[in-house]
This record gives sequence, C-alpha cells and structure tokens, in this order.
Amino acid sequence: MQDDIAIDIRNLTKRYILYKNPVERLKNILFRSENGDVFSALDGITLSVKRGESLGIIGENGAGKSTLLRILSNVLTPSEGSVVVNGRVLSILELGVGLHPEFSGRENIFFYGDILGFSRDFLRSKVDEIIDFSELDKFIDKPIKTYSSGMLMRLSFSIITSFNPDILILDEVLAVGDLHFQRKSLNRILEYKKNGMTILFCSHDTYHIRMLCDRVLWLKEGKEKLSGSADTVVSEYESYQMNKDEYTESIPQDSSLPVRISSVALLNGATVKSGEDMTFEIQTTAVNENTPYHIMFSVKLKDGRGVYVTGSHLAGREKLLGSKTVRIIFPNNQLLSGVFYGHARVFDETGLILYNEKVTGFFNMIKDTQEFGICFMENRWEID
Repeated sequence: MQDDIAIDIRNLTKRYILYKNPVERLKNILFRSENGDVFSALDGITLSVKRGESLGIIGENGAGKSTLLRILSNVLTPSEGSVVVNGRVLSILELGVGLHPEFSGRENIFFYGDILGFSRDFLRSKVDEIIDFSELDKFIDKPIKTYSSGMLMRLSFSIITSFNPDILILDEVLAVGDLHFQRKSLNRILEYKKNGMTILFCSHDTYHIRMLCDRVLWLKEGKEKLSGSADTVVSEYESYQMNKDEYTESIPQDSSLPVRISSVALLNGATVKSGEDMTFEIQTTAVNENTPYHIMFSVKLKDGRGVYVTGSHLAGREKLLGSKTVRIIFPNNQLLSGVFYGHARVFDETGLILYNEKVTGFFNMIKDTQEFGICFMENRWEID
C-alpha cells in the first residue's frame, strides 16, 4: 500500500442470504445449506482514499452506504474482495454503539476508551475536554439509558473526535441533535479537515457533503453509480432526485426549524424569453423574530449544474430577521435556450447550518437569436 493511501478497497462485495422462514435458517446452520435468496448489499466496489482526503458517501436508503462504513470500521467482514486501512479508525455509525446503557456518561468515556486500547492516563487527560465539548456536565454521572438521542450523539461525537483518530468515519451524525451542537460539530470536523485528518462522511444533506468533502462516492443498489468531485457528483445526484420528485422536500418542513421557506416561485411562469426580466419570489417564515439568517439562491440547469449563485450577504445585505417576502430580479436575463430551475436555501448567520431549502419547478427558456450555449456573453469581433 502506498504511503499516501489511507484506505484501499478492491472488488469489495458483501452478500447476505435471506431465508423464507426461521426453519430454513436453522437448516443452514445445521447442514450448511444455502437455500435462501442471495442479496448483495455491496457489489464489486473498488476505491482508494488518500491521507488527508475527505470522502463523501451518498445514496438512497438501502444503497449500501452503512454496510460499506461498517466494513471499514471492522464491524462487518466482506464476502469477497479486500480492504486495507492504514491508520487508527474511529467511527460513529449508530447511537450508543460501543457504550454501556447502565454506565454513566463519565464511566462510558473510560469504558469505550478501554475497548479501544487507550491508557487510563490518556483517558483521564481527555475527560474534561470531552465533558466540556459535549455540554453534558449536568448529566455526565447519570446512566446513559436515561439520555435522549441528542444527548447520546453529543457524548459519542465528543468521545470519538477527542481521541484524534487517523481516519474518522461519520454516518449521519448531523441528523440528530440541536442546531447549536450541529454547528459545534461542523466546526470541529472542518478543523480536523484543515489539519489533514482523513474523513469519510455519509449524509443525505448534500449541502454539508459539498462543504466538507473533496470527493464523493454515489452508491446505488450496492454498486458505484458515480464518483468524482463533490460538485459534479452532488449535481448529478440532485438532478436524479429531482426527476423522482424527491428532492423538493429534502429537508422536513416542520415548525421546529427557526426559519423555513414557505414558498419559492418564478413569477414569470413556466416559460421565459431570453432578454426579459426574470423575477423569483421567496417567502420565509421565522419562528423567532430575533433569529438572524441568510438566503442563498441558485439558478441551475435541469441536470443540477449551477449557472449562477447569489445570496443576501453576497448582495451586501444585512442579516435578515423575521418572516420576509424576498424578490430576486434578473433584469434583461441572459440565459439562452434550455430547461432550468431555481434553488433557494436558508442558512444560519454563520452559513454553516442549513435550516431549509426548496426548489422551483422547471422552467423553459426560449430565445430569438442564433447563438448556442447556456447564457449570452457580450462580445465584439475585430477582423483586420
């Protein structure tokens, strides 16, 4: 294995035998028969991850993401292929895995550290840091079976990241917990990324995938659908989801969000002429009138590739407060023929936390000129 490679995967396959009933399973145990149906959770994955690289893993439920991460974390063994890992791997795969429900949070720091082989002196040096980051000081001496899912995530994330692994594997860690701790967690992940830690990050949140990852692997039905730069793969994935009508509500529209997008629409309708003014309207609903936020807006091609991105802060606006009706006007728009859509996002004041997002329907752009391309670029010809 090359010195600059942290993870090397060759033809990785994981199969399961699905039995029709418990009797068939028992026959397999007793007589080593394999009469059940074979299901391939992973099928022939080949991948290398360089030291210091951040790899995002995306895909629908059942695509094989968690299976891959469990194999890399040495929780599962592959059916075929090879996995070589160079360095200490620590992972957060499920809430509470590796922790004892009867032990307190403090006891679990030592319990989990013992399992990983850390010395007691090292663990004692880390306890205050872990408790401080987790903000669980009032609950740290209570059994973790009394913890909420958010508290368990705080404890797990604080323990794992405080142990400074060579390779950090995170599976949907930002999907649980309050927005304050999500922001702290993102800042810590970004710090580790800056310091050269190898990170594997699995999430349904494509914004954080773009923010954190250098490269992305898209899994579909256990196979590699696409891999490459974050922008390229995420754009393709978002386009795929949009065509399935699943992407428009990618983040739940629940009332607990500090700010959400009530609607986003192109006021021109479904057909726009190149050269005419184009106006998008975004309506936001804020639960708390004192919560500051920013709006980002993108115009994208139907396949998800970005054409133009603007934002309230990029336009020199102050942070927004309260519910707003925002209109973004593109005078004399220079888009040429094609199918496009608008994508609105609401972020916290730091730009780290994505509160909510919505997209418009597709709209057609028509032109009267002979030029080809995505947009018109003013040009002048000089011929001597």
